[in-house]
Amino acid sequence: MSARGIKIVGVIVNVLLAASAGLIGVLYGFSLVKGGFAVVDGRSMEPLLHTGDLVFMRDVDGGIDVGSVVVYRDPSGKYIIHRVIAVYEYKGIDCYVIKGDNNYMPDLGYPSVCKKPYRYGGITVYGVPEDKIVGVVISIGSNPLKIPYLGGLTLAYKGFR
Repeated sequence: MSARGIKIVGVIVNVLLAASAGLIGVLYGFSLVKGGFAVVDGRSMEPLLHTGDLVFMRDVDGGIDVGSVVVYRDPSGKYIIHRVIAVYEYKGIDCYVIKGDNNYMPDLGYPSVCKKPYRYGGITVYGVPEDKIVGVVISIGSNPLKIPYLGGLTLAYKGFR
């Protein structure tokens, strides 16, 4: 490779390193202001969200509305990114019925906490209590704030462990 080619590669590497450092700084700073981010892993929210998308979320203190996309922890401990399709109250607990846009039926929820059943197309499901919701995905209009496919790096790393 010529000296000029080596210089161009060096400039490209430096730009990529600076951009990466800047992105890490933004992500870290965002996590300090009662927000955070999550990585999409699955097809349940397509075509809105795809595997590897990095989404930004805010704390639930700002409220959760029908139509909001949320990140919650299911009974097995797995994090899920789905949309709120209904809200009801059971003994003073706000319960959220949640469904992936690309799924046929809503998530099963927490029947041990949100004991009032919710009927959806002839199927009985239960809500997810607010204390299991980790965050609300930040949207601008109907578009989630995301960096497409950037989170794929974390998914790839997770696969190698």
